[in-house]
Parts: sequence; structure tokens; C-alpha cells
Amino acid sequence: MANGGNRPIAPVRKLIGAVLGTVATFIVLFGLGMTSWAIVALGIALLVLAIALATVRGGGRTWVVGLGHVHSASEPPTQYAFGRCELQLVIDAPGLPPRSKKIIEPRVPVAKWPSLGQALPVRVALDDQRHIRVLWDEVPTHAETAAAVADLPPEYAGPDPVEEVLIAQEAPPWADRPEEDFRDDFPPAPDPVLDDVTAPPEPREPVVVHQRPGGPVVLEGQLVEPAASGSLPRRATPAPRTPADERFDTVPVDPIDVPLDEPAAEAPPTPEELDEAIFGPAGDEPAELATPISGVGITLLVTDLDRSLDFYRSLGFEEFDRGTGNAVLSSGATRLVLRQVSGAAPISRRLVHVNLEVDDIQAAYERLRGSGVRFTYAPRVVNRGTKLEVWAAAFRDPDGHGVALTQWRTLADA
Repeated sequence: MANGGNRPIAPVRKLIGAVLGTVATFIVLFGLGMTSWAIVALGIALLVLAIALATVRGGGRTWVVGLGHVHSASEPPTQYAFGRCELQLVIDAPGLPPRSKKIIEPRVPVAKWPSLGQALPVRVALDDQRHIRVLWDEVPTHAETAAAVADLPPEYAGPDPVEEVLIAQEAPPWADRPEEDFRDDFPPAPDPVLDDVTAPPEPREPVVVHQRPGGPVVLEGQLVEPAASGSLPRRATPAPRTPADERFDTVPVDPIDVPLDEPAAEAPPTPEELDEAIFGPAGDEPAELATPISGVGITLLVTDLDRSLDFYRSLGFEEFDRGTGNAVLSSGATRLVLRQVSGAAPISRRLVHVNLEVDDIQAAYERLRGSGVRFTYAPRVVNRGTKLEVWAAAFRDPDGHGVALTQWRTLADA
């Protein structure tokens, strides 16, 4: 059975409608102040929406009346007529699948307090089965339930008579037959398929077989297989073995079982033999070990190759090779590769720094300064250790690379 009713307006909808109405009023007043009818129309539309949210009720919710079987219930209060009850119900309503639901009833009469296994009338919402209401007005009190049980006839007062009435039925037709008809010691009837009902065959005399090892086979006085002519084959005599084969048949002697004899005295090695064993033959000369790094090369990205070539030639480099957009300069064992690129980013002196080692830093500083090179700082000590110190004078090339003249000096010379 389903029934319906008007759904109340939720407090959240009322709150949203109030906020939206306030914003709509502000928009309407703002549009009137700006004399903009479009803004006024927008505010009016929002105001209408706010009023609808706050006043228009939803459609009727459809309810279905069913039963809720009590699976568990909290204990009733002892000093009050009403109490808070926590119920675990198994809902059984028409058109809905059975489900278990825990509900909390804030005000339940103690006279109607549910017990385990009791069926309570409930009302379930079809659109949302979480909404369940117990119809406490239709639940009888404990006194009414006891009075209804007391009014039953005597045969329905207890469970035993009711069960006897439900189980009792008429006697079967074979109830009057004697017990001898139900004996199970009769022999089973023959099965025409599995059992052979024909007469058993006549017994035959057993067959006697006479046989001797190596002799003829005699079956009931008749010779079946004649004896093979000649005697049994003899085992072949092994061929004689050669002394070479017999040599491998000797049992090997365990070295552990061999008695330990004193070793024969040997002459100690000579000094020449020791030198040859340690340093190798006297005529062989040790090969020269190859170093892992034979030199250091530097690659610089420049924007104007000809300008950079003129600059580094003035520092003392010579052009070793040249290709399309690149050139290789050399000075002693040092190789400097200049590669021309377009649109290169500005160079940071913290990332790229070329050190050019010279024998006399002061003389090189004076020569380059006289040719127009602008130094960042004059020769000075930039690093000092326990044995050596480094003197350097820094400047920049046309592309901004950091270049420095360096000279290593011992602390004794300093």
C-alpha cells in the first residue's frame, strides 16, 4: 500500500534561497544605480529563483507500508515511560528487496518496547529507502498482546497442541497390514539382464600338463612340442687379454696411503734466477704505460668566428685547422675549438673560465695590456696550498668567456 504527502522544505533550501535573494536584491539596486536594464533583469531573475527555492514545495513522496522484523534492540529505560531506542530491522515491504537497516527512534513508549523477532509496521519511501518510519500508533502494547493470547481457545494456548493439529493427518492405507508383510529377509528376485538364468554347464575334467626342463611338452598324453635337438648352449669362454689392458685393472693407490719419504735435497735458486722470476728476462724492457688522459681540449661557442680568431691569435694561439663555422687553435699540447653559433645566450663567467698557463705571468700581462686587452684584475694569488700557489690575471674574450693567465709557483720561490 502506498500513500503520499507534501514534502517539507529542507532548511538548506531555505538558507540558499535567502542568500540568493540578498544577492539578487543587491544586483537589482546596482543595475538601477547604473541605469543598466540588463543588470536589473538579471537581478530580478535571480530574485525569482530565490523565492522559488524558499517557497515552492517538492512533489509528494510515495510511501509503502510493510513490516520490520526486529533483529536487535537496545534496553528499555526503567524509570521513564518513554525512551530512546536503537533498532536493527530487516525491512520487508512489497515491491522492495529485503534489506537490513539501523534506525534510532528518539521517543518510544516503554509499554510498546520492541522485542527480538517482533514484526513492527513500518513505512518506507519508494524513492529513497533510507527513509523508514515505524508506525508506533499501530503497535500493540505488551498488555494488549498478553490479553490477545489469553483469549485463544485451549487447543491454541500452547505451541504443542498447535503443532499436533498441523502435523496430524489420516492413517495410510497400509497401516492395518501385519508386520510380517514388511520383512526384508526374502531372497532377491532374479534379474533377467544381469543374472544368467540358464542351466550351468557340465563340469569338465581338468587339463594335466607334463613337462620337464629341457624335455618335451605333454598335454593329456599327446606330445605338443618336441624337445630341441642337441644340448643347451654353453657360455662363451672369454678371450685372453693383452698386458696393456691388464695394466688398467690395477687398483689405484690413494696418495694418502702412500708413506711419506723425505724429499730429495734440491739446490737453492741463484740470485739470477730470482731476478728473472721477479723482474722477467734481462733482455726485455718494460713497455711504457699509457696515461688515461693525454691532453685537455676546450670548446667555446662564439658569435663571430673571425673576430674570435683574431683575438686568440693575439694571445699566442696558432690556427691548426678550420672548417665551416668552426676552427681549431693550438698552443703546445692545448687545443682550443671555436664553434660559431647564432643567437647564443650571454655567457656566465661562473660557468665557463679558460686558464692559459704561462711561464712569466707579469711579462704576459704587460704584453697583452699593451696590445689593448682590458684585464679584470692584475696578477695576484687566487689559490694557495701547502706546496704551491696559483697566480692569475683575468680578462674576457669578445663573447664574454672568462679567460685568465695563470702561473704555478712553489712557496719557496714566493
